[in-house]
Amino acid sequence: MASLMNYSSILILLLACVKFAAAETYYVGPTIGGVVGLIILILDIIAAVEILRSGKSMVEKLLWILFIVFCPIIGLIVYLLCGRARSVDL
Repeated sequence: MASLMNYSSILILLLACVKFAAAETYYVGPTIGGVVGLIILILDIIAAVEILRSGKSMVEKLLWILFIVFCPIIGLIVYLLCGRARSVDL
């Protein structure tokens, strides 16, 4: 019975150390996600300003901005590939 008491006290001590070590862990995931999210937000705002300054009709402007707001990444990519005015100099 005495050896069981020794093992239980050691186990409690080990669990306390693991909990303490886990509390000091630094996770990189949320930091990277926050930076990427901020970059996407800035690019979306730049695209929205560009859309508002363009010569498109008000309905086109509204549709593009709504598309970018509700689908930030896909909307931005589609706008950059298809929505921008292209100037071709040959």
